[in-house]
Amino acid sequence: MNFWENVDYVREYREMTRKELAFKANFSVNSISTGIARGSFPAVDVACRIAKVLDVSVEFLTTGDAMNCDFSKKSKKQENENTMKDELEKRFQNMLKYSSLISDFAVISPEFQKPIEELVHKMAAK
Repeated sequence: MNFWENVDYVREYREMTRKELAFKANFSVNSISTGIARGSFPAVDVACRIAKVLDVSVEFLTTGDAMNCDFSKKSKKQENENTMKDELEKRFQNMLKYSSLISDFAVISPEFQKPIEELVHKMAAK
């Protein structure tokens, strides 16, 4: 595979569109298809920016030698997204778990709701 085919391979693995990659690395999106067709190599500064965005080495993109690259690791963005998804899932599960409590709270008279709210806020602040 040539440089651009390697870029496409890693880009797809990272679940990134060509347009996203081009925007983040500041180059023309048409460069990928043109580069694949011609078997060409981009300017060094472009290659470095692409490698940085894809979180791989320029050497890997040039040679395709996986020994020089662990591109299988998740990008920081993917790790953050997974963490956020996990957190949202926990919140959703808690919401389901405590939904009956919340329903019961709604029928309590307002004079009893206020001290309970204050207690919950104090506990949440800790």
